[in-house]
Amino acid sequence: MENNNILKLKQQLYKEFEKYKINLNSKFIIGVSGGPDSMWLLSLLKDLDIYVATVNYNKREDAWKDQKIVEDYCKLNKINYEVLVLKHEENQKGNFQEIARIERYDFYKKLYDKYGVDYLILAHHKDDSLETFLFQKQSNRQPRQYGILINSQVSGMNIFRPMINLWYKSEIKDFCDKNKIEYAIDSTNDQPIYTRNKIRIQLKKNTIEEKNILFNSMININNKLKEKFLVIDKEYFKFAKNNFNYKKINLTHKYINEILFLFIHKNTKNITLSHNKIELLKKFINSEKNYKMFKLSDHAFVYKEDSLLKIKEN
Repeated sequence: MENNNILKLKQQLYKEFEKYKINLNSKFIIGVSGGPDSMWLLSLLKDLDIYVATVNYNKREDAWKDQKIVEDYCKLNKINYEVLVLKHEENQKGNFQEIARIERYDFYKKLYDKYGVDYLILAHHKDDSLETFLFQKQSNRQPRQYGILINSQVSGMNIFRPMINLWYKSEIKDFCDKNKIEYAIDSTNDQPIYTRNKIRIQLKKNTIEEKNILFNSMININNKLKEKFLVIDKEYFKFAKNNFNYKKINLTHKYINEILFLFIHKNTKNITLSHNKIELLKKFINSEKNYKMFKLSDHAFVYKEDSLLKIKEN
């Protein structure tokens, strides 16, 4: 029997599904690590049509405990689950976090297709979004939206993160403690070995009130970005409708760099564009000289043909 507090919190979570028109009768996979965030999410969604996916990276000696917590909970509540156990290589080359992410999403995709589910549900929360926001700012990135998207698509999977605008980590831990939901703590998250970890450690020092100020600041920035990209998308659509006729595009438009970025991004694969490259592309477009091609990379070029911009990839 659920108490009134849990029912109230569950209703809050369900409203996020309703807001984004996600039917609660859909079939879901939930990514569960055994930490407080995903165990709390699982406890609120356990009565839906769900499958649980958990990955043990063996990064810590006690990682088996996280796995056991998930397995025990699923067995107790008769929830279908699958576990991917990976071998941790001490001398593994490359970015561990990126490698782990690839392996995790490959596993999710395998189960997503195997069970024919509608959504992958992940337990990101408000702190995760703030970490990403601060990381993007430190890296001088300029995304369409700061923080973590509440819904997205990866490898053909519909991904939904219902807690991203609801609760902070400390609130979730408090919910788990009060409702006797067992969870594991990943000690590596508190080691300043990754940039994200350093940001996470710094954020822990902030009060909820201070985080709310930062979170609301991010939302305000995102609202302005939304307005900006409505204009950019509209101008790009007109450009595309004219078959990328460069004589019908205003090269002095205040968002011309973003429009040209979209042109390249949507019509090529794996092209990295710097601000300088975009400026040179504008000069190429504007030039009356008969330059044949503009090099984007060793395998991609922009060229002019009958007033149209075209892309050639080798």
